[in-house]
Amino acid sequence: MPRVAIKTGFVRDDGSEVVLEEYLCDWQGCPNVAEHILDVPVEFRAMVIVCSKHMATLHGRGPDAD
Repeated sequence: MPRVAIKTGFVRDDGSEVVLEEYLCDWQGCPNVAEHILDVPVEFRAMVIVCSKHMATLHGRGPDAD
């Protein structure tokens, strides 16, 4: 699951820099921020996260649905 980190240049009271972090959708070629975790067997020790558009597609409600 790709993660994007943006350094803001803003400094907190404790002196650390504020960094914005988001995870990107795991759907191939999708640049959207991921919002939903899909169920994954524990044996894989991994998870797949997708954006709202692709979550709807997986449930047959989106524009990419077959």
